[in-house]
Amino acid sequence: MIDTPDVIYGQWTRLGDVLGRGGNATVWRALGPNGEPAALKVINETRPAQESYARFVREVRFLRDLGAQAGVLPMLDSNLPEYPSKSDRAWLVMPVATPIDKALEGRPLQDVVGAVAAIAETLARLEHDHGVGHRDIKPGNLYEYEGDWLIGDFGLISLPGAESLTGDGRQVGPAHFTAYEMILNPSTADPHPADVYSLGKTLWVLATGQRFAPEGNQPANVRGLGVGDWTPHRHAQELDREIELMTQVRPEDRPTKVQVARDLTSWQELSAEEPVLDLSGAGARMRAKIGKVIEAQDTEQRYKELAADAARRLQELVTPINQELKREFPRSQTDLTNDQLTQNTMRVHLPGGSRTWVWRRCTLVSPLDGPNALQLRMSRVLELFGDTLYMHLLVLVSPAASMGSAFSWQPNGFRCAPVGSVEAVKMLEDGVGEMTEALRQAVEVLVERLPDEGAAG
Repeated sequence: MIDTPDVIYGQWTRLGDVLGRGGNATVWRALGPNGEPAALKVINETRPAQESYARFVREVRFLRDLGAQAGVLPMLDSNLPEYPSKSDRAWLVMPVATPIDKALEGRPLQDVVGAVAAIAETLARLEHDHGVGHRDIKPGNLYEYEGDWLIGDFGLISLPGAESLTGDGRQVGPAHFTAYEMILNPSTADPHPADVYSLGKTLWVLATGQRFAPEGNQPANVRGLGVGDWTPHRHAQELDREIELMTQVRPEDRPTKVQVARDLTSWQELSAEEPVLDLSGAGARMRAKIGKVIEAQDTEQRYKELAADAARRLQELVTPINQELKREFPRSQTDLTNDQLTQNTMRVHLPGGSRTWVWRRCTLVSPLDGPNALQLRMSRVLELFGDTLYMHLLVLVSPAASMGSAFSWQPNGFRCAPVGSVEAVKMLEDGVGEMTEALRQAVEVLVERLPDEGAAG
C-alpha cells in the first residue's frame, strides 16, 4: 500500500493531514465509517523483532484489555497484522483530541492545576488497579477531549511481569522530563516515582507557558524559576514547593501519585483572596463609649515612646565612658540590668504618683574577687511618672557584700523634666557631665584602696 491521501485502513479513511510525527509512527487525520473525525496512528516499523514495533504491540494490547477507562484517551480501533508489511501496517485509531498545552493556553493557573490534578488521579488509578506506570509523561502525551483531561501514548508503559524492552544505558522517557533513575537504569527503576517526577516537570511547563523545564530538582526558592515569575498568583509558592518535592533526585523522597493528586486538589481549594476583616465601624462605636479612656492610653503610650528615646540618648552619652572603663579595667561589666543594689536604692517615690515606665542600667568594675573586694558601681535610672521623666544617678565605691562605702556620689534632689522636651535632653547631658567628674574621683579612690600584690580584701 502506497502512503497517499485517502487511503483506507479498515473502516477508516486516512486523509492527507499529518497531526503528528515521531521517530516510530505518524499520526494522520482520518474519517470513520460515518464521517466522524479521528486520529490514525500508523507505526513506521514493519519488523516485529524491533523494539519500536514491540512497544506499539504492547500499547495496543494494553488499551484493548483496558477498555473504556476514565482519564485515558480511548482506542477506537486497531490492527496488529500477523505479518506486518508496508502494505499491511500496524495501526490504531483514537479520537481527535486537543494537546493539553493548546487547551490550557491563556487559561488561568487554577485551570492548569485542575488539569494536572486530574492527570495525577488517573496515573494513581492506573497504578492501583493495574500496576501500570506510564514512563512517558509530558505535555505532548496529555490531551483534552470533550471537557476531560486524558493520558495517551502508552508506548513506554511498564506492566507488572512484562519483559523489559529497553536495555540499561538508554534513556526511557522524554528529554527535560525524565527522572535520573530512568536514565541510569530504566529496566529496574520504579516507574511510579518516575511518573511523579515527569508530572512535576509537566506542571511547571504548563503553569509557566515555557516549552521545557530546567533539568534536575527544582528548588522552590530559585529566583526566576518560580511559577509566580511567569504566572503571578497568590499561592504560586505553594506550587513551587510541590514541584520541588515531585522532582527530588531520590525517588523515595517524592510524594506518591495519590498524594500529588490530593495536594493539587487542595491547592485549588485555597482561598483566592487575602482574608478581609470587616468590623463595620466597630472602632468608631467603641470610641464613642470609651473614647476618654482610649485617649488617655494613647497619651500614655506616646509618653513611653518619648521616654524610650531619652533612654537611647542617655545610652549614647554613657557609651564612650563605658568603653574607657572597659579599656582600663577589662573585667568591667557594662549595661547590667539585674544589679540588685540599683533596683533597691534607686527608685523615685512620689506621693500619689504612679510609675508607668522604668529603665535601669549599671556598670560594675570589680578588679578583685571576694565578698569584701571593692567594687565601683555606676548606676543610672530613668522613670516616667505621668508626663514627667525622672533621672537618678549613682557612683559608688564599696565592698561587694558589706555595708559602708569608700566613695559615694548622687546628685542633690531629683532631676526631672517634661518627657520629650529640650529640657529633658539638657537634664541628661548635665547629669552625665557631673557623673563623669564623680567617676574620675571614684576610680582614684578604687585604685588607691586596692591592696598591694593583688591580694583580695
